[in-house]
Amino acid sequence: MRSAGLTAIALLSLGTAGAIVVDGPSLKEEPSVAAIARIHTPSGLIASGTLLAGGRYVLTAAHVVADIPGGRISRGLVEFPSGAGRPRSRWKAVYTHPKALEHRAWDAALIELACPVGVDVIVGLPVTTAPAPNDLPVHFGGYGHRGNGLQGDFKPPGVLTLGRNCFDQELTPELLLVLGLSRDCGPLLLHRFDPGRNEGHFAAGDSGGPGLVSDAEGRVHVASIILGRHRGTSDSDHRLNGSFGELGLSLDASVLRPWLQPFLYPSRQVTINVK
Repeated sequence: MRSAGLTAIALLSLGTAGAIVVDGPSLKEEPSVAAIARIHTPSGLIASGTLLAGGRYVLTAAHVVADIPGGRISRGLVEFPSGAGRPRSRWKAVYTHPKALEHRAWDAALIELACPVGVDVIVGLPVTTAPAPNDLPVHFGGYGHRGNGLQGDFKPPGVLTLGRNCFDQELTPELLLVLGLSRDCGPLLLHRFDPGRNEGHFAAGDSGGPGLVSDAEGRVHVASIILGRHRGTSDSDHRLNGSFGELGLSLDASVLRPWLQPFLYPSRQVTINVK
């Protein structure tokens, strides 16, 4: 289920268990975690996503839904294990971002739910309105493998875990070369996974999960989408195995607002390609 242009990134829903998500401090608004979705693809893989405002669409990574034949879309399942009553729904349709096949940084997709989730059950989350600043602290959420940073010391996926980190890695020319990216790499955000800071990182099954932030009023927004991980230039053992020094790659969710608007506010008639 790899989408074109994404081969240089370790796609988290497909990779071996190695990286980890470390528990971090809780978000101010605990009910927001109910919107973090556990996704079961028709191929039997686990991934993550976020229920958006309106309760009809789940935001995830495009490589999570790539290469699924149209006749199998309805076999996909989305669950909300942290929501009241643990609602679930089959997939109705899949929509990938128009640039997803052209550039790896635009790795975004929507899953339309066959049974939308009512606002009285789970309140969907909005995406941020402004680009993520340098050193933005976020809470990553996902249903991937869990561990403590030691190679091989991990637990199976399927349980929601939050991990704290910040987008503190500058995209230098040297790093862009290592990642196989051009200078115009789009809305890509990077974080380092450093020891001794109780930081969160990504693992298999976290693909498509959110990076969450709280505003001044404590309202939670989706600031980013989890894409993948890379050895980068500072990996402690130069192997993609969850060791410290690896890089995490995310998509800045704020740039998706023009694309998301027709889905979330369908009064404007547009033509959208359904995968």
